[in-house]
Amino acid sequence: MKRMTVAQIQKAVCGVLLYGSGELSVTGAEMDSRVMKQGDCFFALTGEHRDGNDYIRAAFEKGAVCAIVTDRKKAEQAVSGLTERAAILVEDAEQALCDLAAYYLSGFQIKKIAVTGSNGKTTTKDMIHAVLSQKYKTHKTPVNRNNLIGLPLTVLSLEEEHEAAVFEMGMDTLGEIHAMAEIVKPDIAVITNVGVAHIERLGSREGILQAKLEIKDFFGPDNVLIIDGSSDVLTRERAKGEYHLISVGRNGKNDCIISNVENKGEDGMAFALEIGGDLTHFELPVPGEYNVINAALAVTAASFAGVSPKEARSGLLNFQPAEKRMNLRGAHGIKVIDDTYNASPPAMLAALDVLKNTKGVRKVAVLGDMFELGENSDRYHKEVGRYAGKNGVDLLIGIGSLSRFVCEGARESMPEDAVLHFEKKDDFIKSVKMLICSGDVVLIKGSRGMAMETIVKKILE
Repeated sequence: MKRMTVAQIQKAVCGVLLYGSGELSVTGAEMDSRVMKQGDCFFALTGEHRDGNDYIRAAFEKGAVCAIVTDRKKAEQAVSGLTERAAILVEDAEQALCDLAAYYLSGFQIKKIAVTGSNGKTTTKDMIHAVLSQKYKTHKTPVNRNNLIGLPLTVLSLEEEHEAAVFEMGMDTLGEIHAMAEIVKPDIAVITNVGVAHIERLGSREGILQAKLEIKDFFGPDNVLIIDGSSDVLTRERAKGEYHLISVGRNGKNDCIISNVENKGEDGMAFALEIGGDLTHFELPVPGEYNVINAALAVTAASFAGVSPKEARSGLLNFQPAEKRMNLRGAHGIKVIDDTYNASPPAMLAALDVLKNTKGVRKVAVLGDMFELGENSDRYHKEVGRYAGKNGVDLLIGIGSLSRFVCEGARESMPEDAVLHFEKKDDFIKSVKMLICSGDVVLIKGSRGMAMETIVKKILE
């Protein structure tokens, strides 16, 4: 963070200086008192189970210089006896965090790209960062900081040296991406897709689409929105506006055309992308055909930020995600595709494709429940099972109450003894050594709440 004075912060958040000098300097921002650094500004955020005002003193003792507070009495108690500290009183600390981030970012002249989508947004963000970094000193959203608290903290960690930034925007409800877009005011935005994640809260894919499209709420004629041209919901008609709309896909109707896709299994992917009549061939060192569209969206976004095809090719060739969500591990002659970070129907199908293209004697899919899929959850699970049954899975194992529908779908095309269901994960773990053997390639995937990584640990131990 560039150095700011307490007086500047007070003005940006429209607060009242309760204590300390406006001339004090701040060099960082945080909302967790446990990770405060010397010179930080502490935001006393209040949630359902925690009042940040109770941790003001702890933040000061860790090195915080300034605190943004909502409780005058607790703030006065916290600063008692301390020197060289400041406290600013506001009505809403979370809004103050957003206001400060918007003010801070307005002082930068950098290229700003924002990414959202139901699936693939983190990978696409990391790919854009890898490609932009070939030309610019580039900042990006770190892991798990893509919400209305994490994004402003990401903004406030920008340094003077940065020339570009990639911001990931997640959401649970309508209005969240709008608020993040208001802070960032991106030059370029990417929507990877519109799936069914959070459909339980937003009611329909149309509701999810509406939420994702908030990313362009502050666009003008010079801005660029980039979309996957194969989407059945995010169509050109629904995405059009007073800005440049660019679609990316495999057919000739798209503005940027993907061709010559080669699946190398666990060794990665290769593809060609035509932008503005120029065709460039790319190598991608991560598996999964779904990563081709992520990479193509990333290259297209970077091209509008001034990155050349040669630079983009080098960026993708050396790409490694900051958080490797799909890991290929091995032990006892068994290959394990560890994709336990989270799950949604499209991500399940994509992971099954990786399993299909990974070399092994027998292909085994261990699939856990997918959460937050609303009233059509049974159908989505069954569709995953059908896909598995028709795409080379030799043994399918469902874990959890919802996964019984995965098993139902799989049994439509697989032998009865090739489909097993365990209501409880621990029951499968007790049997895992009898069911998994040397030569197997095993995909393990489920929603975060299923904690499927415990299965990975058991197989590899």
